[in-house]
Amino acid sequence: MSFFKKRETVTQNIAYLALMAAINVIFVLLTAIFQPLMFIMIFVLPLTSTVVTLFCKKRYFPIYFIVTISLCLLVTSWASIFDTFFYVMPSLISGFIFGLLIEKDVPSIYILSASVVVQYVITYLTFIILNNIVIGINFIDALLVMFGLGEFIFKDYFIHVFLFLLAMIQTIITYVVITSEIGKLGFNINLTMRYEFLMIIVNLVLEILALIMIFVYGPLTYIFMFIDLMFVIYQFISLLMSNKKINIILSIVFVFSGFIFYIAFNQQIPHPLEFAVFLVSFTLISSLYFANYLFIKKTKSTKIE
Repeated sequence: MSFFKKRETVTQNIAYLALMAAINVIFVLLTAIFQPLMFIMIFVLPLTSTVVTLFCKKRYFPIYFIVTISLCLLVTSWASIFDTFFYVMPSLISGFIFGLLIEKDVPSIYILSASVVVQYVITYLTFIILNNIVIGINFIDALLVMFGLGEFIFKDYFIHVFLFLLAMIQTIITYVVITSEIGKLGFNINLTMRYEFLMIIVNLVLEILALIMIFVYGPLTYIFMFIDLMFVIYQFISLLMSNKKINIILSIVFVFSGFIFYIAFNQQIPHPLEFAVFLVSFTLISSLYFANYLFIKKTKSTKIE
């Protein structure tokens, strides 16, 4: 029986779940023994979870989740439960979301953004929950000490940005691996853009939230900017590939406008929020994309009439 094939019977599903859970547990155990393997584990875990989602019936996923978490806690109880909560739990959930969205034929830009956000939120919430459950241990401070930043004055900024970038790297690597093999597995990644108006609305909301967070809670300014950046990069590339000189010229000008604003105003903005001035570039590119979207819609409507 092919390794990458839909499992239909209860026996086939349970056997496959057991195999993938065992792979996860082995990597977690090896990481507990040899910490540098962590950098391999954080990429393997979302991938195995995605594969389980694609090839097993969804009703069995909770079993896979509980068994994997339980076994990982058991085999690392002599060392540290940190890896299980920090790497395993968020990766299982984000991998499930990733696989589910592929199966539902959701466009790739939404798969990437949704998976990254889920991974980041779950990881951060896990830290908060552990800090309130395990007395005497602050897991966020432990992570900062691990990076030699125990006394870093802007630790809130570091923890949010670090967790988000980690989630982004994990998701991108999972995406690259899956897309390289997806055809062989009987699935296709939807590379066409749909729900463009939804993306434009999301852009606007994220940019407004990023602006508001400057005055409310600075670290979230960068998180909303990072999420928005994934869409802005897509929009920027789309504008460059539109073969319209005005779009290409304005897109490049808008990108450089962010650097100009940074040079002009970074001294007037409290550290470390000075990079928020790049919201100018984000907003201008999003606005240009929206204008181009409206122009195309109007042109098509005119032709039909």
